[in-house]
Amino acid sequence: MQFSIITVTLNSERYLEECMASVLGQERADLEYILIDGGSVDGTLTIIKKAAKADPRIRWISENDHGISDAFNKGLALARGQLIGILNSDDAYAPEALAAVARAWRNNPDSDIFHGDLLRFSANTPLFRLVPGAVDDSIWHEMPLNHPATFVSRRAYATVGGFNTSLRLAMDYDLVLRLYLAGVRFHYIPAVLAHMRYGGASDDHFVAARREVIDISIRAGYSPLKARFWFIYSVAKGCIKNLLRWTGMKSLLQLHPRFNPTRK
Repeated sequence: MQFSIITVTLNSERYLEECMASVLGQERADLEYILIDGGSVDGTLTIIKKAAKADPRIRWISENDHGISDAFNKGLALARGQLIGILNSDDAYAPEALAAVARAWRNNPDSDIFHGDLLRFSANTPLFRLVPGAVDDSIWHEMPLNHPATFVSRRAYATVGGFNTSLRLAMDYDLVLRLYLAGVRFHYIPAVLAHMRYGGASDDHFVAARREVIDISIRAGYSPLKARFWFIYSVAKGCIKNLLRWTGMKSLLQLHPRFNPTRK
């Protein structure tokens, strides 16, 4: 099996069907789809059960967990694919995203992390295309990858382990930093692989998320002085970005190359 895709849910009925359709509708993709539910009380389980009855590629569990990292790890424990993607329940894969990743994997068998661009949405309105940062340049002070547009090999997870369950917001950054320090190879795919909506935990609590990133980097050996500088810089940048979005001036973001929707 080539892909294991994991979606964690908790009262996710609003966008879940769209998310699931974007996974199950991928062309030429050999995949299993694992849904980890934290005990939803809305229509989430009805959606999952109906889809699972119609599609044998779906596997799911519903039980209480100890946070997002714990739920992610439950999905990893069930995964049988060679490449693992994690897609939040209000996000979606771009058409033929998995086909693009599969081609890159065949052509770069020594790489273990495949990642690409992200199209950011507000509800159903596309805002901008987010190009990931250069890993070597930014790994010590920010998450350089677009997590929904990132796929990690099962052998890489076997090397560094799963998600740190003590973290609440920056568990994806912590994992990527550990992979980087372990010498895992990254491969960038210059294409939009996923669509992501504003409103996740890292968006709603962006200052706390950035503080967690800096704490992780310091524990891993980064200079505390440099870390504090980047914390102040990243919080200021986040405030400006949110202000532009809230005031309807989001088009100004496109002047920056990382937010350039025309980049191929």
